Amino acid sequence: MKRNLQITFRGMDASDALSEHIRDSADKLEQFFDGITGCHVVVEEPHRHHQQGKHFHVRLDLHVPGKNIVVDRDHGEKVSHEDAYQAVNDAFDAARRQLQHYAEGLRAHR
Repeated sequence: MKRNLQITFRGMDASDALSEHIRDSADKLEQFFDGITGCHVVVEEPHRHHQQGKHFHVRLDLHVPGKNIVVDRDHGEKVSHEDAYQAVNDAFDAARRQLQHYAEGLRAHR
């Protein structure tokens, strides 16, 4: 992603491999809309319960002209993410859908 990309890890160690995966996913978003001015991704492991395994929470804040697109994939949803990569993938998939909807709305107003 050519734009400003911030990656934050909370409650877990930073991971170069996961950061690279996030950068690749952010780059792919620009295929759907090249007007992204910023992206902040927070990957959090909020609770460490050894009996229940790890659960990850991913929040994405995309900045586009005239709007902020927020995707909040919480560990409390029906599908629990025990894999950080899958949590990131699901968040970026949701962001892509919202971004496509936003871009279609822009085209409709032209």
